[in-house]
Amino acid sequence: LGPNAEDYIGPWTRARDAGLPFVWSWNWWGFLFPIPWMFHRKLWSVGSMLVLIPALLEAIMGRGTEAGLLLAMAIGALGKPLVLERGERKVRKVEALGLLSQDSALMLRRAGGVSRVGAVYGTLLLLTMLGLSLYRQWPTSLPDCDALVVQDTVLDIAHDNRDRTGLASEALSLDGIHQISGIGATGRVCGAELRAEDKGLPVEYEILWQSRAEGRYVIDLRLRGN
Repeated sequence: LGPNAEDYIGPWTRARDAGLPFVWSWNWWGFLFPIPWMFHRKLWSVGSMLVLIPALLEAIMGRGTEAGLLLAMAIGALGKPLVLERGERKVRKVEALGLLSQDSALMLRRAGGVSRVGAVYGTLLLLTMLGLSLYRQWPTSLPDCDALVVQDTVLDIAHDNRDRTGLASEALSLDGIHQISGIGATGRVCGAELRAEDKGLPVEYEILWQSRAEGRYVIDLRLRGN
C-alpha cells in the first residue's frame, strides 16, 4: 500500500469482518485531486478514464466540467476500495506464481506502493484540463472595428434603415474604419464613412458585450453626432 497504509487497512479489516466487498470511506485527496491521486496510487486505467470521459463529454455535449465533478465525487467515495482491490489482485497473482517468500515480497514491493512520477504526470494533466476548460469558457476579446463579421453586420443594419440614412443604394460600403475609443472591458466605439456610390455619410457604431460568458455581443449603429 505504501504511505498511509493504516488509512487503508482499517476499512479493509472492517469490510472483511462484516463480510462485505468494501466499506465506505471518504478520501479528500481523491476528491480534490482525482487525476494526480489516481496515478500516484498506480491506478493507471481508472486515472486514464478520468481524463478521457470528461474530454469526450465536453467535445460531444459540452458537459465535461459536470462530468469531471461527478467523477471526482466518485473517486472521493470509492478511491480507497479501488486501491485495496488492486492490492488484493496483485497479491493473488504473485501467490499463484508459487515463488519463495523473499521473491514474492520483492515483487509485491515493486508492484505496490506509490508512483511519484505518476503524481507529477497526473498534476500536469489536471492543470492542462483546467486551463483548456477556462480558455473555452472565456472569450478572448471583442472583434475589431474592421472585422468582416462586424462590417457585414453594420451594412445589414444600414440597409434595414435606408430611410434614416438617406442612402438608398444596394451597394453600400464602409471606408476609413477606425476605432474611436474603448469602453473598458465592455466594448469599443468605431468610426467610418458609409458610402453609396459617390455619396458618403459619417457614422459611428458600438460593439458591446451582451454576454461575455457566452461570447455574445451586439452592434449599435448611429449617425455621427446623433
